[in-house]
Amino acid sequence: MNLTITARHFKLPRDLRDYIEEKVQRLERYHDGIMNMEVILGWEKLTRYVEFKVKLNNNQVVLKETSDDLRKSFDLALDRVERQLKRQKEKLRSSDKERIHSA
Repeated sequence: MNLTITARHFKLPRDLRDYIEEKVQRLERYHDGIMNMEVILGWEKLTRYVEFKVKLNNNQVVLKETSDDLRKSFDLALDRVERQLKRQKEKLRSSDKERIHSA
């Protein structure tokens, strides 16, 4: 999995980069087809946002979370990405089962 972390309008602190890299690694257990992942962090006026772009073998998951803190935004976005990846994996499994049963 290729991981790209982009900080817009600020310099990303090393501890936050390490935190993101560590947390993102656990996403591989929810879906084994992750090819690329881009995490974009930034702020607009008083809100902090985190945007995830996850490229899968057959699909792409894009989502954005905002809050008043970057770590909080990241954690919220990470939870949503986990749910999306689980949903994608379940769709793959159910379509594989349907294909096997119809054959």
